[in-house]
This record gives sequence, structure tokens and C-alpha cells, in this order.
Amino acid sequence: MKQLLNVIFVFVYSTLSAQVNYGKPPQHSIPEKLIGIEQAINVMHFPKENDPIKIKDTYYWKHATAILCKTSDIEIIEFGAYLYYNDTWNLRKSYDLKDLNKNFGTKRQIMKQAQPYVWANNWRLGDQLYGGWALWYFIGQTPTGKTVCGYATINTTTNLLN
Repeated sequence: MKQLLNVIFVFVYSTLSAQVNYGKPPQHSIPEKLIGIEQAINVMHFPKENDPIKIKDTYYWKHATAILCKTSDIEIIEFGAYLYYNDTWNLRKSYDLKDLNKNFGTKRQIMKQAQPYVWANNWRLGDQLYGGWALWYFIGQTPTGKTVCGYATINTTTNLLN
């Protein structure tokens, strides 16, 4: 009986984990929501390829995310992150706009022209070690009402540092 339960467990586990194909997004691939919107917000992640460390029972992929607009002030109206799996970008989360002020240091979701805003502790964490691709996006409006966006990918690896 115990052997049968082990076989069932292995089968179920391998079936569940086989359903998700994390893969690598094709170059220049973006979520449908961003297609056709002018890219005027610079988004940068440091490091772009992010290796985890383990502290107690938790893995941390520590990185910073910066945003900047060179052309004008921008009012951010939406931001969030997508994850790439099953050969497409899947919305992970759209954040509350108050989180932009708290994490990036904006005031009333306004990015001042040529002013960098940095979320220094934009960390992924979890109790399982797996890599994958994320895309952070920002949608905003210029003072003239034009909708613009910015986005950047980040690769989280399984290359454990400690």
C-alpha cells in the first residue's frame, strides 16, 4: 500500500509540475496590453539576471527597479508585473497606485521629468527554488493626456549563491 501511495504521489507531482512551461520569452515579446502604446518610461532592473540566496527556509532574489522619464512629467495610472510561462505573458499582479508612492518615492503617482525613482528592495521571495522571467510595466499619461508606457524584463535564476 505504501509503495502504491508513493507511485501515486510521484505521478501527481510530475503531472502538476509538467503543466507549467516557464521557458524564455522570445526577444521583443511583450504583453498584449502594452502593444501600440508609445514607450516613454525607462524601466531598469539591477541586476537584470538575478540569482537567489537562501536565508533560513526562504529564497530571496534581491534586486532594485528604477523608473525614469526624460521627455516630460508622467502621471502613472497603472503598474504591475507579468510572469512568462506556457509560452505567454501572464499577469501576476497590478499594484495599487499608493504602492508606487511608497516603494518608488513618487508623490501622487507623478514622475518628474529626468528624476530617477528607485525601489531598492523589490525582491522576489519564496519557499521554492525556481527560476523564471518577469516583466515589470508602467502605464502613464503626459500633461497633454497622451498615454505612454515603459517595461523591462528580469530573469530570476536557480543559481543559488550560498
